[in-house]
Amino acid sequence: MVKLVCFQDKVMAVFTSLSPNTERDDLWLAWQMLFKPWQWQKGQGVLELENYFKNWLPVSRAFAFSSGRACLYAILQAIGVTSGDEVLLQAYTCVVVPNPIIWLGAKPVFVDCQDDFTMSVEDLEKKITAQSKAIIIQHTFGCPSAIEAIMALAKRHNLLVIEDCAHSLGGQYQGQALGAFGDISFFSFGRDKIISSVFGGIVATNNLALAEKIKQWQNNLTYSSYGWILRQIAHPLVLFFVKKTYYALSLGKFLVTLIKQLGLISRAVSLAERQGGKPVFISRKMSNALAVLALHQLKKAARFNAHRQKIAALYDRELVGLPGVRLPQFRGDNVYLRYTICLDKAKFLISQAKKQGIELGCWYDWPVAPRDTNLDKVFYTWGSCPTAEKLAKRSVNLPTNIQTSEKDAMKVVQFIKQNIIKQNI
Repeated sequence: MVKLVCFQDKVMAVFTSLSPNTERDDLWLAWQMLFKPWQWQKGQGVLELENYFKNWLPVSRAFAFSSGRACLYAILQAIGVTSGDEVLLQAYTCVVVPNPIIWLGAKPVFVDCQDDFTMSVEDLEKKITAQSKAIIIQHTFGCPSAIEAIMALAKRHNLLVIEDCAHSLGGQYQGQALGAFGDISFFSFGRDKIISSVFGGIVATNNLALAEKIKQWQNNLTYSSYGWILRQIAHPLVLFFVKKTYYALSLGKFLVTLIKQLGLISRAVSLAERQGGKPVFISRKMSNALAVLALHQLKKAARFNAHRQKIAALYDRELVGLPGVRLPQFRGDNVYLRYTICLDKAKFLISQAKKQGIELGCWYDWPVAPRDTNLDKVFYTWGSCPTAEKLAKRSVNLPTNIQTSEKDAMKVVQFIKQNIIKQNI
């Protein structure tokens, strides 16, 4: 029998994923957009999103695309990455990061990470070669990488720096916004990111030459089909129902899998991408409908991140000193997309939590996730990044999203304490 948390006669559970940012106003906006198909592809939404974002970051130019990986694909083309080039990126990442490099005929070179989930400067320096073209800095879970050291190394070797801010929208480092340090940066509006429009992303830069090339690429893209856009608009509405019945009907992930197979919602990472393939939406514009959803969420980003910081501080205070558990280095200006702890038997803890109505996250349980990614296809050599491989076995994500109340967070804390102390996992 699954133990549940009940509130106001409704079955409630704690979720780290499954569109965790969706609030009532987002559902209402998506519902309204369903009945305005003439606004799905074209409209003022993209331009309004770009203008708002560049003033919000701030940065001189911003360009919206269909996804974060579409942003990276456009960036790599703009900086001239081609066959024979190498692009350095960290392991302990998602397959959608190395894939755009591969699509251009270049080679991703994986750099090991540190215990804080970000790139190891020491290993980075060892892996720079004459073929190296650029470095992708990933601010994992919203935790800033060693920006100064990486920037200095890049300058010494004449390498361009791309900031991957998919996890860190709204984050800062020494008072400066993440995304404003490198030559160019990109952000994701994916379903489980800081803000969510199901699919979508944005490129930001102060480099006008690169901006012009990005703009040219953006102009040459075509629109996604009405059917594809419909599935994305419907995604938060479908997931709202799924989460309400996730445990009540004892269906769990089966229901999520079923609706994906029926095509009611799209997968976050397609099966083809896990083999290094390129999805169709990479060559599509960001639709007006999703830009409207993204802008609505962007205006709430400060509140979302303040909430994440409050929940992260609670975890940091309540979990300190637990035997065998390593907490992330707490910084008040990190945005904490997910608060990630490390311990042995991480997979067991995640499975036990599900029985208690707590869906913990497993980013990343493979050096290049998801777990069924073909590592050979993405040029990852097992053993080349030992710290990343170790972290992948020991990582557990705790929810920090706006739907996670302090009461929910304490439920997570009590569950972890009980399992760590009583069961000695």
